[in-house]
Amino acid sequence: MMNTTLNARTIKQALVSAIAISVTALPLMASAGDKHSGIFYTQQNLDNTTDQEILYAKLKDASREICGSSSLQVTGSIERVSANQECYEGTLTAAVERLNNSKVKELHQQNS
Repeated sequence: MMNTTLNARTIKQALVSAIAISVTALPLMASAGDKHSGIFYTQQNLDNTTDQEILYAKLKDASREICGSSSLQVTGSIERVSANQECYEGTLTAAVERLNNSKVKELHQQNS
């Protein structure tokens, strides 16, 4: 009986923790055409410069993953490089706008 109570309490604590985390974590989606990528972050991720830079780097990585390489060696075509770069820039800008954080917008403007 005691072991069952302990397990139920442990499960309840784990569920409460998971719910608390899921409530504070917000998804940010980046998409281009039929490809999508999500990044989870909390408001705490936006409180200091280092965390803003980390989140911006994740947005850049997700945008690159969605749009493909901008390397001619990888794509084999200048047209594909151009299309991928245009996709990347548009997807990253849309994700930054959707985030709606002035500090991350500043980072994006400095890197554009």
